Amino acid sequence: MSDVTVDLLTALQGALGPQYRLERELGRGGMGVVFLATDTTLDRRVAVKVVHPELTTHGSVVRRFLAEARTIARLRHQGIVAVHTAGSADGLLYYVMDEVEGESLRDRLNRELRLPAGDVERILADLAAALDAAARAGVVHRDVKPENVLLDAVTGRAMLADFGIARAMEGDTGDPATGQGVAVGTPAYMSPEQASGEAVDCRSDIYALGVVGYEMLTGHPPFRGAHRVVVSKHIAERPVPVSRLRADAPAALAAAVMRALAKAPEQRWQTGEALRLALAGTTPVGGHSWRRGRIA
Repeated sequence: MSDVTVDLLTALQGALGPQYRLERELGRGGMGVVFLATDTTLDRRVAVKVVHPELTTHGSVVRRFLAEARTIARLRHQGIVAVHTAGSADGLLYYVMDEVEGESLRDRLNRELRLPAGDVERILADLAAALDAAARAGVVHRDVKPENVLLDAVTGRAMLADFGIARAMEGDTGDPATGQGVAVGTPAYMSPEQASGEAVDCRSDIYALGVVGYEMLTGHPPFRGAHRVVVSKHIAERPVPVSRLRADAPAALAAAVMRALAKAPEQRWQTGEALRLALAGTTPVGGHSWRRGRIA
């Protein structure tokens, strides 16, 4: 464990107090670091995410973060990692969430590159259902990507994490209700409207989910390169069809992914539920499946 990690863990432990006992780092990304912890009051394992301190220097970020955390904590769905509490102390922003035994979708893609079509369908269906539940609660994720997808080794379910983090990190120049005027997220997974700094809604998340599906099937996102190049391609360039890159992909699955990637929001699946229903019949007979207790 690096000195920087030790310092952060020590500072976070002081901010959390005795209820949560931090144990070790689970992972880190562009927004923050996740630690495994024990809730000493309820005697259960949890995960604690702390936002990188350099991202939280403005009071507006703290206010947005806590407001988003309150909203996300009300979301209850089997495909959404539950948030238990959040706080701000000693210059640190953090939230406590369920620990998910398993790995991230990014970990699996790093290992396998492309996934069996049956697994792609199931992961997309799980995530589409989660996004639908969030949309019905008025929540847009804004940063759907493999790093924010957790594969539960116990249930075999794909789950979305980090709701609200991208929204909380938005600058002060955008519309507070829609995020209009601000491009926040990960370029490789941004919808055209998000990349342009325009208003976003659940259909932007569906586009990002389409990018994730494309990557699971082909081994890479539809657009690659420098951030500015990728952003411009999301806005103006059509992706190479999945069918040209993955000949064994079921036609219905490939078509569902490509529709999610339509440039115009009104041409995409309009809800997560619509996408989930479209995916329901795409699993090939004899396709791969997950065994309970592990990610196959």
